[in-house]
Amino acid sequence: MKNDENRNEEVVETIDSSEGSITKPVTSQAAMKLFSVIAVVMSLYQVIVVIYPIFSPVEHQDIHLFFALTLIYIWMFSTSKSKSGKILSIVFAAASILTTGYIFLNFTRLTEKIGLITKSDTVIGVILIIAVLEATRRTFGIALPILVTVSILYAKYGQFFPGFFNHAGYDWPRLIASLTTSFTGIYGTVLDVSATFLCIFMIFGGMLEASGAGKFFIDLSMALGGKTRSGPAQAAVISSGLVGSINGSAVANVATTGVFTIPLMKKTGYPAHLAGAVEAVASTGGMIMPPVMGVGAFVMSGITGIPYSKIALAALIPALFYYFTCGASVHLFSIRNGFKPIDASLIPNLKGVLKEGAHFLVPLFTIVFYMVTGTSVMRSGFNGIIALILVVAIRNSFKNPKYIFTKEFWKFIKDGLISGAKSTMNVAAACAAMGLISQAIVVSGLAFKIVYLIKSLSAGYSILAVLLTMLVSLFFGMGIPTTASYIIVAVIGAPALTEVGFNILAVHLFIYYYAILANLTPPVASAALVASRIAEANYTKTA
Repeated sequence: MKNDENRNEEVVETIDSSEGSITKPVTSQAAMKLFSVIAVVMSLYQVIVVIYPIFSPVEHQDIHLFFALTLIYIWMFSTSKSKSGKILSIVFAAASILTTGYIFLNFTRLTEKIGLITKSDTVIGVILIIAVLEATRRTFGIALPILVTVSILYAKYGQFFPGFFNHAGYDWPRLIASLTTSFTGIYGTVLDVSATFLCIFMIFGGMLEASGAGKFFIDLSMALGGKTRSGPAQAAVISSGLVGSINGSAVANVATTGVFTIPLMKKTGYPAHLAGAVEAVASTGGMIMPPVMGVGAFVMSGITGIPYSKIALAALIPALFYYFTCGASVHLFSIRNGFKPIDASLIPNLKGVLKEGAHFLVPLFTIVFYMVTGTSVMRSGFNGIIALILVVAIRNSFKNPKYIFTKEFWKFIKDGLISGAKSTMNVAAACAAMGLISQAIVVSGLAFKIVYLIKSLSAGYSILAVLLTMLVSLFFGMGIPTTASYIIVAVIGAPALTEVGFNILAVHLFIYYYAILANLTPPVASAALVASRIAEANYTKTA
């Protein structure tokens, strides 16, 4: 995720006096310690509620959002170098606690009296929307908050728009309530998916990262594909598929695996821009590779009601074809250019790699097994986390029988929980923002108008409806996160395709695929942008 890639540096030891220092370095260090404590508590809470649901779904979403927004602003406070940045972070952290706390404490009243809007409800709703937008801006950039703002203003002032876009408009109190305290908008399907499915798999990914599994997957990829002429490129394809299926982010995948595979490809003879392009394409495919896939696949399950296991199974064959095509392309390119295999000393021994790290495959097989046997997605993810902790403990206990009593074991668990919470906080903020867009589109009636427009323009030809939906997916996907793009197009485009006669699962996977491919589509092509930086290549040629 973009924010994580930009902010993983150490906490600064000094603050430039020209920026107006208001705090000593120890203040930021204390904030980081507070961040770690709250992150661990968040992850533990999310794991516990899988087994022992404590609150109603909306209350759970509210607690989830409280943790996410608070963590974002504490993180921003600890990494900000300016006085104004720190003050704003404190203000927004307080606003987040105030608003989510208000909704939690008034949940019964708000539920029983939906439609009866008080001034305090409206004020709290406005503050919560602003807090969500600022959190999203700081984690994903300005594009998504702008889109949210435009959607809300369109829902409010629809009467001033001409022709196709005209609608009656809403008064502010009713619109704000619809977006917040009436438990639609922010508190809707999208945030519910984040608070349930996504969070548990983010924690699983964090635990897997903390366990050292990333190195195993990269070594395994080199051992499997490194001996061919296209060895480094094959390693990029395989490792990106393995790692990407877990982290679910094209950009994060490039940043994780690209630092190893891109330099190897360049040493073999690949031009810098092509090495970056191979990594970008391979990393993007991870978002459609089971068992975890990307965030959008979980949202898809929430929107369509189709079990996630069925979605993952349907996505498996297209994902395998995607990676087969990638592998074949780089191999043919290597043969055409006369590349030689890399030095055998640089290729890990397969038996050695499996001997050292095969236990990391057990949690993945555990998740797949439970999903296939009909266990819920959340419980499958929970079982995967337990399996990971057990295999790490057992594997290391052979070397040190007292391993589970060592600081190393508990540090692995703590680091995994913190990493999972850090990933979750960004996703939760974005999901809350996406809920605002989705609700604004629905209440304005725009979704139904676009369905009618697509049907009219396609004139009964289903292929035209498909092409129009594809272009809309690519357009939105270039400017905002993949999941946001998928949700918007799923709301406005999926009904048109299903009415034409396409299967609902095929429609949503189609939209999701093209939202993902926007990561590779100029002029934005975020995956190619990161890859070009690692490869020190020209961005335009890479994209």
